[in-house]
Amino acid sequence: HYYITNNLRYEPVKMGDVDIESKIQQDREKGRKEWDHPISFILAAVGSAVGLGNVWRFPNLVSQYGGAPFLIPYFFILIFVGMPILGMELSIGTFYQAGDADAFGSMNPRLRGIGLASVFAGYTITFYYCIILGYACIYFVECFHKTDAIPWYDNQAAHFDDISMTAGMAARKLADPSTEFDWLGTFNWKVFVGITVVWILIFLSIFKGVKSTSWVVKFTVPLPLLILLILIIRGAFLDGAGDGIKAYLIKWDGSTLNDPVIWTKAIGQVFFSLGVCMGVMTAYSSHNSKSKTNVAMSEKAISLSDTGIALLGGFAIYEVLGYMQKKCEKDSATGVCAENYYKQASMGLAFIAYPSGLATLEAPQFWGIIFFGCLIMLGIDSAFSLAECFVTFAKDCWIGLRLRPKTWMVVLPTCIVGWLAGLLYCYDSGTVYLDIIDNYLNNWGMVLIGTLECFAVGWVYKIEDQYKQVGKLSVMVYNLGFVFFLLIGTIVALAIPGKKPTEGTKAVLDALLASYGKDQGGALGVGLAIFFIGWILLTCIAVVLSKGPASGIGSKLWAIMGWHGADSLRTQVNNVVRNKEKDGVWVPNTLKSEIEALYRHDCFCIAFGFLIKYFSYALLLVVTCINIKGDIETSYGGYPSDMLILGQLVFVFMVFLVLLVAIFPRIMYDPIKHSGSNSHLGRLTWMFTPKPCPSAEPK
Repeated sequence: HYYITNNLRYEPVKMGDVDIESKIQQDREKGRKEWDHPISFILAAVGSAVGLGNVWRFPNLVSQYGGAPFLIPYFFILIFVGMPILGMELSIGTFYQAGDADAFGSMNPRLRGIGLASVFAGYTITFYYCIILGYACIYFVECFHKTDAIPWYDNQAAHFDDISMTAGMAARKLADPSTEFDWLGTFNWKVFVGITVVWILIFLSIFKGVKSTSWVVKFTVPLPLLILLILIIRGAFLDGAGDGIKAYLIKWDGSTLNDPVIWTKAIGQVFFSLGVCMGVMTAYSSHNSKSKTNVAMSEKAISLSDTGIALLGGFAIYEVLGYMQKKCEKDSATGVCAENYYKQASMGLAFIAYPSGLATLEAPQFWGIIFFGCLIMLGIDSAFSLAECFVTFAKDCWIGLRLRPKTWMVVLPTCIVGWLAGLLYCYDSGTVYLDIIDNYLNNWGMVLIGTLECFAVGWVYKIEDQYKQVGKLSVMVYNLGFVFFLLIGTIVALAIPGKKPTEGTKAVLDALLASYGKDQGGALGVGLAIFFIGWILLTCIAVVLSKGPASGIGSKLWAIMGWHGADSLRTQVNNVVRNKEKDGVWVPNTLKSEIEALYRHDCFCIAFGFLIKYFSYALLLVVTCINIKGDIETSYGGYPSDMLILGQLVFVFMVFLVLLVAIFPRIMYDPIKHSGSNSHLGRLTWMFTPKPCPSAEPK
């Protein structure tokens, strides 16, 4: 029979003498296509990471949060959170030869839901991401007007409102809550045509899998970089460009570092920009060669390219904004511009402020064509990568392995479903739903998935090795205790400071309410004290309870507290780039190997495991709590609660996927091939039975 135990320890699910997970992995790797060249993988990964957010979101955040000071939390999060998680995803994709769901499932069947949730999140992002690309397509076509002035010359804001229909029913509902709300409103045929074109482009980019993607990214990744350089050079000669650069990067407002929001914004930017926790990097790396891929170098190349292009995009944007601000001041009778172009954010930056500047240049059609062409190429790489991760999951799941469909047969329905789902955003309420769903996916969902991925690799993967060294009780006391005290400390730190309850709320403790929201520093200190004291105590208890071959305090502490799962990935990564005949096998936690890993840029050093298991996991868990608390205290964006339901349901469904597979891991197995039952009822019972199932006989 086949069984999965109820605790976190994974016992192989047997089919006769064959481990099901091993059999599934063998089936998955049969005929799996690889990238035609390592550079194709790098270009595809960079294309996925570098998207529309590099052009408008990153520059706007830098300017909004004090200029250069924003780079401090950004690079801190990038180095100590983003890059380790990116390296982790690249590693598990390469060595398990599977997308997110099956890669985590190979570690432990109960973890497959984490990958499933990330794939769902990435695919959902594609629905509204294509709408923004649809806007870019509309502008791109409008740039071919033969008249002297492009359509948005006189009033770009009104022109964008006309295209996106932001002044429709949804906006009126926000302005006047008593307005009878139409959940959809008026359908926008221009946007409909735009997203149809985008989904056709996505299909053509991935219908042959990595074979077609390899060719596409050789054009869509280098060309936008060249266009950005052209725009930077042209913008540098505009009057006021220097003022724009100062507003973007050179100014310094250190007070913004005291705002906790700057750190959550940095995390959101790093995650969304790098493309982690969406299933993309795992799916792409699953087509790498296990024996030849340099994962550590790929991680650095992707991260640095993404950040470099984001910085370049900011220069291109803010040179033109500085020019527009200076022009506005000159045209004003008082010498003061009524509009602050530097305050434009998100889509307003790319579709209002920047095009307004281009419209005043000589040959505006030319500059509009190359700018919006750049946006389309930057965005299409990210869009088809998000669709590709769903295609990879569909081909790796048991239905895909059983039917072995051609790639285009999976890509076509994937694109059709995405196109149909995108119709929601073609109504005048679309921009509102885009904002709401984007908030819950990025600020709640992506951060939660990052937390769970770190938990999977740092705390669950290879946990059986810890059991063998010090016993199950010792390890479980430490693991559960760490999470418990981290949550308690976080709750204490967040529960006291914050928004004071509204009048009429009954207070449990009058003394607490009297100081509610006033002592941020004191509450943070209490929370940290609870966490560290509890951590020390439970570590001592775990050492006392340890039973096994590990002897000595050092060996026991490492067996209990060590990052064994991350070290397993690190060992595989570091040995690929090593000349084993000359230098021998790389062994973790030995002096010679660890010194070598410190100075070699193509290896992961010992900090990789610590960052995954402790730092990134704890930080992301705390940030998840902060984001949820903030949105509970204040309705996001000022939207009515009935409008927020859709975004909340998306997040709840992600959590549901994680829990469902954790409780019933067999639902991800082939019930015909693996259940051993000949009846439909027997197969269904087997799929939803987490306990041993002695009645199932192998076929």
